[in-house]
Amino acid sequence: MPRTPLLVPASSAPPRFRIRPIPAFAGAVIGGLLAIVGSGVVSIGVAFLVLPASALTPEALQDPAFMERVMSNYPIVASSVVATGFFLVVVPMLTAKLSKVSIKEALGFRGAPPLTFVLAPIGILALGPTSDRLVMWMQEYFPNWTMNALGSIEAFVTAHPAWMLWPIIALAPGISEEVFFRGLVQRAAGFGRFAIILSAVSFSCFHMDPHHVAGVLPLGFYLAWLGARTGTTLVPIVAHVANNSTALLASKLAGPEANITAAEHLPLWSLPVGWLIAGGCVYGIWRVTKDRKRWLGPAAEEVTPPLTVSPDWRIVRSVGAVESVLGYIRQAHLRPPGVGVGIFQAGPALDELLPSLPPRVAHSHALLEGFELEDLRDGQRYDFKFHLDFETGQAVFELPGLELGDDGTPGPDPSEAASDSTETPEAPGASEGAGASDDGQPAEPSA
Repeated sequence: MPRTPLLVPASSAPPRFRIRPIPAFAGAVIGGLLAIVGSGVVSIGVAFLVLPASALTPEALQDPAFMERVMSNYPIVASSVVATGFFLVVVPMLTAKLSKVSIKEALGFRGAPPLTFVLAPIGILALGPTSDRLVMWMQEYFPNWTMNALGSIEAFVTAHPAWMLWPIIALAPGISEEVFFRGLVQRAAGFGRFAIILSAVSFSCFHMDPHHVAGVLPLGFYLAWLGARTGTTLVPIVAHVANNSTALLASKLAGPEANITAAEHLPLWSLPVGWLIAGGCVYGIWRVTKDRKRWLGPAAEEVTPPLTVSPDWRIVRSVGAVESVLGYIRQAHLRPPGVGVGIFQAGPALDELLPSLPPRVAHSHALLEGFELEDLRDGQRYDFKFHLDFETGQAVFELPGLELGDDGTPGPDPSEAASDSTETPEAPGASEGAGASDDGQPAEPSA
């Protein structure tokens, strides 16, 4: 087999799974503007097609009743909603594509525990009385702070059958808004408190009418938390569609006499009852998503960028006073929780082992039996898992018991530090993880 070069250039950078903040901000601004302006242009174009010429004269356009006729016209409103949804979905996908990031991971098209798809809609419906009460208080204390968006929606819902309304009232907004705000905006900002606040506030403000913004805000925080906790936009999409569908159904069943002021007939005790139900759903979702690494996926790992710590390591085996150096890892980057990538440099022991190995090395443990990974900075040695690509010279190593200290340098496993210092350590290389894959089988190098 060909000899491994002493020093091989680093291979290409690993794929990214999150859109960087600057491209994400640019995409959010462009997408939001296109959704607002583009949908307006589309609706104006459709209005010229469906409205009679007499309704488009300068005098008719100045008539206060003109906007009411427009907002109750199904083709005009439907085209506006579809255009808005189009830009809210396409722009995030293009942003991910131009950033060379996986669309699936960048926008959170991932699976989640089945129970979350059941609890999430129940939780958001339980917050309905809170949302309605906030709108009622806004109408009571700030009656002039409105664009009458809620009244226009109510009039539009009253004028058309439910089967025509559901795609543009529940389905399209539920999908497009979640892809944009939970996918593009929130995931680019991470999975912490800042990302949740940014996503919830921007989502609420997107509804523009202050009365509507107030009612949407608690729902926005709940949807943002769902996205952060489950690691997917699919759960918020299901919850959002369920909420809008229920609101649509309730409005149709209540009849044209009902409007948002019906919230005043809800007793105040309905608010804490809703909070208790929503809290129970939050607890249930929290319980079934405890495996954070599994459900958040690789995008969450990019919250902490790669750290250049102790860039030089060597793979060494000691037998008495004799040391055998299999090779070195140079320019290593260590990423929590203890996985690193570096450039492999062959050592004398590798040259001795190569002639005895078959043309294709079947298992990397054939090279690693009895070897440990030594930090050349301080001489500390660790049991480790190791994968070597002979073609590129890239070495990927995992240190199962290693954590990063506050200063970004390797530190001992806390459980080991707390154990009895007189305990007899394992023989070098005897660790279960050394030279083996996660399932206990020998790890295979890339060929």
